[in-house]
Amino acid sequence: MTLKIKKTAGLHLSCRGMYFLIIGILLCSCGGKKDDRWSLSSPDGKVAAEVKMTASGQLTYRVLLAGGNDSTEIVQASPLGIVRKDQRFDTLTFISAEGVKTTGESYTLASGKRLNERNHYNEFTLHLKNRKGSGLDVVFRAYDDGIAFKYVFPGNDSQMYTVLNELTGFDLPAGKAWMQPYDKPTAYAPAYERNYEGAMPVGTGSPGEEGWCFPAVFEIGGHWLLLSESNLKSNFYGSHLNAKPTDGLYRVVPPLENEASGYASAHAESTLPWDMPWRVVIVGHRLADLVESNLVSHLADPSVIDDLSWIQAGRASWAWWSGYLDGTSDTPEKLKKYIDFAQEMSWEYSLIDAGWDYRKGFDLEEMARYADSKGVKLLLWYNSGGPINHVDAGPRDKMFDREIRRNEMKRIAALGIKGVKIDFFGSDKQAFMQLYHDILEDAAEFKLLVNFHGCTIPRGWSRTYPNMISYESVKGEEGYIYHADYEEKAPVHCAILPFTRNVVGSMDYTPVAFSVQQVPHRTSYGFELALSVVFESGIQHFPDQVEVYRKLPKPVNAFLRSLPTAWDDTKLVSGYPGRDVVIARQKGESWYMGGINAEDNEKELEVSLDFLNPGVNYNATLITDGADKKNFTITTKSLTSQSKERVKVLPIGGFVMEIAPVKN
Repeated sequence: MTLKIKKTAGLHLSCRGMYFLIIGILLCSCGGKKDDRWSLSSPDGKVAAEVKMTASGQLTYRVLLAGGNDSTEIVQASPLGIVRKDQRFDTLTFISAEGVKTTGESYTLASGKRLNERNHYNEFTLHLKNRKGSGLDVVFRAYDDGIAFKYVFPGNDSQMYTVLNELTGFDLPAGKAWMQPYDKPTAYAPAYERNYEGAMPVGTGSPGEEGWCFPAVFEIGGHWLLLSESNLKSNFYGSHLNAKPTDGLYRVVPPLENEASGYASAHAESTLPWDMPWRVVIVGHRLADLVESNLVSHLADPSVIDDLSWIQAGRASWAWWSGYLDGTSDTPEKLKKYIDFAQEMSWEYSLIDAGWDYRKGFDLEEMARYADSKGVKLLLWYNSGGPINHVDAGPRDKMFDREIRRNEMKRIAALGIKGVKIDFFGSDKQAFMQLYHDILEDAAEFKLLVNFHGCTIPRGWSRTYPNMISYESVKGEEGYIYHADYEEKAPVHCAILPFTRNVVGSMDYTPVAFSVQQVPHRTSYGFELALSVVFESGIQHFPDQVEVYRKLPKPVNAFLRSLPTAWDDTKLVSGYPGRDVVIARQKGESWYMGGINAEDNEKELEVSLDFLNPGVNYNATLITDGADKKNFTITTKSLTSQSKERVKVLPIGGFVMEIAPVKN
């Protein structure tokens, strides 16, 4: 018997290829059962997922990227399936397939690389059952910049079920990889704060037994893909990739049992129906297709906050980094100096970091009144606390228990505090995903922004909870305090982050530090300044001393004073992971560009301005490296969309450019 389903076109669809393609559900009429196959194309027809169920019941998928008259298999036939404690879902039988839905919706973010987004995709669902007759749905979506899929256990059952692990894999052809090792569990980790490594051959094992982190980036035959996950709810754990990807097969694995000193289960539990996270494959012919993608955001649930007017991205002064070693980071006198400097720089925020609850002479109510008198909003640091958090820094145990957390949030909101920075989560187990969601929900009720540190990576939460303003989950400027090897490794690490970690969401690296706290910088002042644009964060914390910033040339200070942090558009101008990168970001009619060179040789970075509006004349201020790494060269230019600049930078150097239309 053959079940016939209407076909449209093949993989190489024109723009009219927004309609789906299901290539047959075939059952041989002459006896033996054949493989079942389905295919789903993106709205523009350039990306496709092909799904196959073998005659013996194994489900696999692959991802294809069209170009010209050919297509590239960018993910080879890879396993699908999931293991519950009560039964396995690895040998499956087809029940039915839902007709493909085409969705096009617009939504608005409060911060990020692009505030106004269009979520446009094709989707279909396979209804399957295992040998015991229990149901499993697998949902696929095809976007113009990638493929995503997720598992759903259907039904309506109040019994608690447990997922032990997935069988999901990503089988990649030969190529190059840029990845971050997953942390060994400690009091502070996992926290995604290791250096990115690469380029390495696809299939390289991780340096330890813990595995590799999401997001991971690969170059396959001149094409690009990024692996991550999205829409991680409180009903599942945060996943990562296995340590030994045999023959390029990377498998999705759960958290480690000994994370958080063994507290809570490393498995996931839920009643039915059970809707699990999206597995995300961003693909493209160009690196720009990855850097400019917001697919992780598209896949997240819509905002639970109707009124976004109180959520404001911005810049913040921050006293901790430049006073950590001498113990002066949080004296009341110094904190007021940083509030004054935020006012001077027209920055929206000032962050009060760890230890404010027990510092001599510190009065939160008085400090809040002082900041308000200066027109500056305060952000407060908290330890995430809890029974297994062994970090003593305070205030702690204010954010773990719901009743205590809500009382504290109500108290500080009444004082005019605008946001919280919460640190030291140290696990990707489901219990911690629940804690993240609970914090975000309560903070939204009290109109507080949230910045997670010592935390997991972004997984689409800033769409669902737009008050989720930024995450750390990166080895940032603190590396110059804690890690002797950061002097050597920072340049390459920084030139990989725009193609990996920062693709999936805001990244609180805390850039633009010039002074030496413990570990020297190899990077030039131009490199450090450029990070303010190259790295995106809903709140950009500037960590250096007030005196250092005040001594900068006036055009440099003017740039830091005018720099936005929430963007209308983002463009990758040029670059390659670990080598160099130039990024341009738009706010209104103006553009801000930053470029860094991670290599030990002087070079000229090629800058095309074709993203500017045709026929419009622009004035630009270029701030680049000077005669040595501690000086700047500042020039002004007239530009159009036809302009092509070659910007000279030092070894481990960089530049910024502010571009504004000429007003008639």
